[in-house]
Amino acid sequence: MLGILNIILAIALTIIYSVTNGIPLNFLGILTILLAFILSFIIFFIVLFLPFVIVIYATEKTDHKSAFKHMFLKAYSRYIFKFFYRAKLITTGKENLPKDNNFVVYANHIEYTDPIYILMEYKQPLAFISKEPLFKFPVLKNLLRGIGCIPISPYADKSALKTILLAIKQVKEGQPMGVFPEGKRTYSNDLIAFKPGAFRVAEKAKAAISPVCIYNMHALSKKLRIFPTKVYMHILPLIKYEEYKDLDSIGISNLVFEKIQEQMNKFKTS
Repeated sequence: MLGILNIILAIALTIIYSVTNGIPLNFLGILTILLAFILSFIIFFIVLFLPFVIVIYATEKTDHKSAFKHMFLKAYSRYIFKFFYRAKLITTGKENLPKDNNFVVYANHIEYTDPIYILMEYKQPLAFISKEPLFKFPVLKNLLRGIGCIPISPYADKSALKTILLAIKQVKEGQPMGVFPEGKRTYSNDLIAFKPGAFRVAEKAKAAISPVCIYNMHALSKKLRIFPTKVYMHILPLIKYEEYKDLDSIGISNLVFEKIQEQMNKFKTS
């Protein structure tokens, strides 16, 4: 909707500019109109993006489970990633989406945009355990903090343990968390070993596990890409706490890894 509005406003401003200035329909005139449209488009992108920045700063310290805040983020996410980033997300398994907030999402990690696509499909106020360096960028750090994301150190130190404990606390308080158990991006459709410690969040919070398999996200980073690119996500059946409570962290990690790997194989052969 915001993308369509951006185009309509840019076209309207271009027409007004062309008519009021009597632009001739020759080569130079058409080039002028085209440049006017591009400039108008950029102007209205800035105008439409300003409310996003204002809301992010104004609501940073309010309840990070706020439904309005997450709906607002999803609307702008679709505007940026579907309209500008030209990503056509095809999601299957939506019938497996959790009905309540007592769950943790575990997904493979291909590209930096993965959390956005996952967040857009869940109705609940989903937050993520995110890399610490991301909290150094203006606006982005306010956004991450505002929706309940927790920074994690790249080192297995006390601060990383504190992050896990905070995530467990948030899940218990009704905010589902998203975790990438590989610990880093793979830039491919091949999984790498999961870190068993990542599953302590669900285990200690006694929460259900919502496994997610994402596929082909690295195709979005191809150079000179013009046309929309299809990317895929499958939401696997929920693994309830009762189904894995007798397993240790390594056992839970292996269970989730096998389920995501099975779906990845299906993507590769389909």
